[in-house]
Amino acid sequence: MSGSMVRGRKASTEAAAVIDGLLGVSRVLVGLTARSLGELDADVTLVQTRALVLLASRGPQRTVDLAVELNVAPSTVTRMCDRLVRKGLVERYRRGDDRRATWVVLSEAGRDLVGELMRQRRRAIADLVRSLPIEDPAGLAAALDSFVQAAGEIPEAQWTRRWRASAVRPADAIPA
Repeated sequence: MSGSMVRGRKASTEAAAVIDGLLGVSRVLVGLTARSLGELDADVTLVQTRALVLLASRGPQRTVDLAVELNVAPSTVTRMCDRLVRKGLVERYRRGDDRRATWVVLSEAGRDLVGELMRQRRRAIADLVRSLPIEDPAGLAAALDSFVQAAGEIPEAQWTRRWRASAVRPADAIPA
C-alpha cells in the first residue's frame, strides 16, 4: 500500500472522528437550548427560536429570506411569524421603497428573550468547559471560531453587538 493511500485513509478516519465529535456536541447544544427554553417557560419551538436568533444576529429580514434561511416554505414562515407576533416577540412592517415585501424585526420582548436564552446557555456551556482538561484553549477557540464562520455565522462578540441593536425598526418602516 502506498504512503499516500495510508495518509488518505488516516485523514479520512480523523475527519470521521471530528464529524462524530461535532455531531455529539450538536446534540448537547440542542439539548441545552431545549432545557433553557423550558426553564424560561418560553412558549416557543426550536424552529421559532432559530428564527428569533437569526433576527437577532442579522437584523430585520424579509419573510421570504427568513424562509430560505430556515429551509421552509414562505407560507410556513408566515404562519410562524403570525404566532410570534401574537406572542409579542416580533413585529411585521413594510418599507416605504417596497410595500410588497413583508419584513420582520424582533420586538424588545423578543430581543430580551433571545438575550436571556443566550445567557442561560452561556452559563451551562461555561460549566461544561470548566470540567474539561483543555490543553490548548486558544487553539480550540480558534478552531471553533473557524467552524462558526464556515457555517455562515458570525463570531460571538460581533453577534452580541448585533443582538443589542436587533429590536430597532428602520426609519422608513410602515406597520404591516
